[in-house]
Amino acid sequence: MRKPLLSALVAFLVVSAGCTGLITGETVAFESEPATVEDSALESTGYELTNSTEQNITRDVTFAGQNRTIRVVNNVRQYQRGVDLGPVGSLQLARFVVVSTPGAKVAGQTLNPAAQWSNRRVVEQFAGRASGVGDVQSEGNRTVEVLGEPRDVGMFSGTVTVQGQEIDVRMHVASFEHEGDVLIVLAVHPKQINERARVDTMFGGITHSGD
Repeated sequence: MRKPLLSALVAFLVVSAGCTGLITGETVAFESEPATVEDSALESTGYELTNSTEQNITRDVTFAGQNRTIRVVNNVRQYQRGVDLGPVGSLQLARFVVVSTPGAKVAGQTLNPAAQWSNRRVVEQFAGRASGVGDVQSEGNRTVEVLGEPRDVGMFSGTVTVQGQEIDVRMHVASFEHEGDVLIVLAVHPKQINERARVDTMFGGITHSGD
């Protein structure tokens, strides 16, 4: 295909997708739909919604050979459950976070790098942002049904420091595309408690309706 014809085709697809700013140089916004956990799953596991936010992130990307700026609107839902750690007391250390970020696909090109993240990359991003999470090690994978399909869930171990004491933690991570958005799910809890059944119930209770 000759370059002028290819450029015209790309331009047509971009306009059809409502993203003419990628041609004109204006900032284009991509918004995700929230992903939440059903009330029935919360009631059976003891988790509660503790945070519900939107995150606006601006990224510079390359599209059709040109540098462009996009704005990505993520939806974040965080759920927590108190656990008894003996001498430390009962703390909200069992957490389940669901992030919905737009796939931002235009003319077959994915502009949101999160769409390509592996479970390991998700954990590294979390560890880099969450103060005190260290010594991250892989513990294998398992399959859990989420939104009607089997999903690959990575399991990792790590350590955090709470009130001066080092606590071993386990992390359960999944990242997959669903109806135009990328869902990133992360569960973290002290390794000394058996939380897998509750975590799997939370995974199974995720709801999301994208485009």
